[in-house]
Amino acid sequence: MKANVVHGDFNPCGGAERLSLVTMQSLSEMGIDFDLTTLKSPNVSKLENSFGKNLVSVLKKADKINIISILEELRQHQQQHLGEHEDDYNYDITINTNGDAAPYYHSSFSKNNAITYCHFPSTQYHIEIENSEYLRTDLGMTEWTNIISKGESHGGYEDNNIKETELQMNRKRYYFEIIKYGYLNLMKNSLVVTNSEFSRKAIAKIFKLDDIRILSPPIDVETFHNAALMINGYNEKKDTILVISRIAPHKKIENAIKLAKILKDNSVGKGMKIVGNLYQYFLDYYSGLQQMVLELDLTDYVTFEINASLDKLLSVIKDCCIYFHPMIGEHFGMSVIEAMAAGLITVVPKEGGTSEFVPQQYQYDTIKRAAEIITHILNHVHKKDRISVKDLGQFSNSHYIVGFQTILNELIKCK
Repeated sequence: MKANVVHGDFNPCGGAERLSLVTMQSLSEMGIDFDLTTLKSPNVSKLENSFGKNLVSVLKKADKINIISILEELRQHQQQHLGEHEDDYNYDITINTNGDAAPYYHSSFSKNNAITYCHFPSTQYHIEIENSEYLRTDLGMTEWTNIISKGESHGGYEDNNIKETELQMNRKRYYFEIIKYGYLNLMKNSLVVTNSEFSRKAIAKIFKLDDIRILSPPIDVETFHNAALMINGYNEKKDTILVISRIAPHKKIENAIKLAKILKDNSVGKGMKIVGNLYQYFLDYYSGLQQMVLELDLTDYVTFEINASLDKLLSVIKDCCIYFHPMIGEHFGMSVIEAMAAGLITVVPKEGGTSEFVPQQYQYDTIKRAAEIITHILNHVHKKDRISVKDLGQFSNSHYIVGFQTILNELIKCK
């Protein structure tokens, strides 16, 4: 038995990357040999900084790491499939741990030999609008998308430059046709697993799929809960709001800064700490957030911890009592579970996967309402009662591993 684990890019160091590492750990525990197929070479030191050396060490167990160009792979597979000639694919099972970021497809895939973990069907949106940013950030196609961006942001071209830009746009359309081929076939010819009922409904609506499994992503619940237990006294917790998020535009971190403005103006809380990994593609976005903090006179209230280590994150959590999630429509929200495990009260949007496990009284529909909820918590919820860790076992590493291995064993029996 030989498996192929597909993951587009490990270097953002987000929740999807953690899920992929734990998936490989699951395969190793089952004694299944595996290769890793990815678009970029993993930055091991950065991964270790985010997730710890123990989990990241599973990369060493991969027999081979294949670095591919997904568009070239899909183009070749499409041509071979249309020509009724299939190349050799030497894997018994394929697990794509982030199908939307890397919609890798081979014509041999079926619901009996391929698993796709789809966090949310975002690629359908990217295909519909032919989103250049998706090609740049998810597929790593920086060289030609930079040319397109320059062409889209400047006017007054000479005629020959306009023609060059049109050629680039035609090429982009061609690329998205290839991606559409891969994505639609991947989703229809694999067993789809997702993270929440919110995501399941979205996938089912687009692809008309019936058998979509829900398996919560793996959270290191014990580590974050132990961080809460190490606090000498709950009353020593500061009235600080915590945000954990990758620094990326779709995460809507500006919502947190808007909230901070309301809280500071009303003398609520002692400050806000935003902890997150910053990838090279989003340096301009981060600069914009810093400028926003400056313009709103929040430099003494909002602080950033960029690319913090796991130990640093745990240290920051100990100084906070409330967690705020800024992204409306979040597919799941692994950082929300981490905060809950550490004993923080979590304030999340009503829309999204987070609403499935956060109490309704801590769900907001506007930033103003989020500020009201946080004000009430700080003024009326006694500090010693704030740490109320529920049974979060369904979100643990072990729960994910058992669930994934159960699904995989079902497929193996069908072979």
